[in-house]
Amino acid sequence: MLYEGAGLKLANLVTLTRLASILPILLLLWAGHVRTALALYVVAALTDLVDGWLARCSGTASDFGARLDGVVDNLFSLATLPFLIMAFPGLLHRHPVALLCLFLGPLVYLAAAKLWTGSLMMFHFQSAKLGALLLFALWPAMAVTGWEGWLLLAAAVVMASRIEQLFFIARGGTDQDALHGFARLERK
Repeated sequence: MLYEGAGLKLANLVTLTRLASILPILLLLWAGHVRTALALYVVAALTDLVDGWLARCSGTASDFGARLDGVVDNLFSLATLPFLIMAFPGLLHRHPVALLCLFLGPLVYLAAAKLWTGSLMMFHFQSAKLGALLLFALWPAMAVTGWEGWLLLAAAVVMASRIEQLFFIARGGTDQDALHGFARLERK
């Protein structure tokens, strides 16, 4: 699946570099090299923009690549929790509710969606995209501005998006490409 003909799919390799960056970032943080870890994090986060663009431009976009990107995005998102805790000592004690909402909320949503529908429903709502952008930009934004309010904002957007998705499911929505939870439902 990583292969196309005789060559590797470059877009999938770019996606996998994001996954491979998690351990080095953690090790850099553990060693006290916060700026270097942050620089590597920014480069890794930017691969999320590059992999899809590469797949579309090269005509190698695939369902497997899209699923791989989603799985890696989720793992990288979860890894952001220890990144933040290590980069900002005391953050967990200052903002436990926001961190729970930001990192546990999506997992609770996925479990609820699975129980409710029998599958993992990951919608491409604009609110979900904004939440992902805020999450991926959270560490750099906090490092540059020194404002921990970014964490509260990201947590609020992510939770609102998950609630929007649950309401969409409750209305019978299944179109994962719908732009928002108020999208018109297809009736069969």
